Amino acid sequence: MKSDGSMFTLENEELLITVERHGAQLSRIYDKKADREVLWGADPAVWNRHSPILFPFIGKSVNGKYRYEGKEYNISSHGFARDMDFEPVLCDMDECTYVLKDTPETMEKYPFHFELEITHRLKGRTIDKEGVKAGEHQDSLHYQAPNAEGYEESILQGDLKLTDGKVPVTPGFFDTALTYMFDHEQISSVGLLTDGKPYVTVLCDGFPFVGVWTIEKTHPFVCLEPWMGRCDDFGFKGELPEK
Repeated sequence: MKSDGSMFTLENEELLITVERHGAQLSRIYDKKADREVLWGADPAVWNRHSPILFPFIGKSVNGKYRYEGKEYNISSHGFARDMDFEPVLCDMDECTYVLKDTPETMEKYPFHFELEITHRLKGRTIDKEGVKAGEHQDSLHYQAPNAEGYEESILQGDLKLTDGKVPVTPGFFDTALTYMFDHEQISSVGLLTDGKPYVTVLCDGFPFVGVWTIEKTHPFVCLEPWMGRCDDFGFKGELPEK
């Protein structure tokens, strides 16, 4: 384990990964055996994030607002955690845990006391990512669990035909929809293959939604995103517990 104060580096014989204090996001996955970078490098000219934590909500709220107990709150798309500094809790040779706690500023956007712990654990060629949320009154803490970045516009509705659980991602695949979203826990894993061989696999068993997206003309990457929630329905006017 190495640290320069802004990030921690974990490595073993298979992989080297870095986790940033800002946003507690995984910012590098280097495959030693294949001698290649696996994770997007966050080029600011294209998309300046790697795998941000989305908390307390995923996607947009209608008009950037939501209601709780009759009061209206302003909140940005995907919440605030991805833009805040977390504090290190435990970091050793093969795992790293950061925590984010509520502040007076977060209470103005999200009126709950909370502790959000994010752990990245390195096991051979597998990276375990675990999020734990704790509130002063757990039963009244409303949130959507944090996951990777995603956009909610132009979501495909219908059926995606697979052959042996696979579909070719060829030029124009994302012209029909910016985001392919699988709901109702349809899938337990999603991955990319190159030349027929596994490149990366994300295990998402238990997540109700999984989004797969890119913008072909400008974005040289594909995002694989397990979600515990999604953006508001068009015109949604209910209260927070109904989101």
